[in-house]
Amino acid sequence: MKEKEAGAERGKPATYTGDKKARMAAKTNKKWVRLATVLAYVLSVSLAAIVLAVYYSLIWQPVRGSGGSSSPGAAATPAQLRAAPAGPTAGPPPAPPRTGPGPGPGATAPPAASPPPAAGSGPGAGSP
Repeated sequence: MKEKEAGAERGKPATYTGDKKARMAAKTNKKWVRLATVLAYVLSVSLAAIVLAVYYSLIWQPVRGSGGSSSPGAAATPAQLRAAPAGPTAGPPPAPPRTGPGPGPGATAPPAASPPPAAGSGPGAGSP
């Protein structure tokens, strides 16, 4: 008869104390909350991307700049793009500063200072 009772015990699901049940339920809830937040994030980002794609492909009309005027917010026309020189126009980049004593080989003289303005010329000068 003891064997029969032992066999009946094996078929039963495990019983847990109240504390262990609460921990297992909290862990299960935590997994579902994490999964739900990840799915909500992915869906919201995807929806935003779809809305932007539809807007820019079907609704948005770019504003073209007028004639020769080019304001900072206006788009450049193809003619303006072709007329613009490619690359920097200021010439070669400045040489890095030198370190060490004295000028090295190939040093050039510093540019001459401009003469001071003549008396009676410049802003504010004029007859009283």
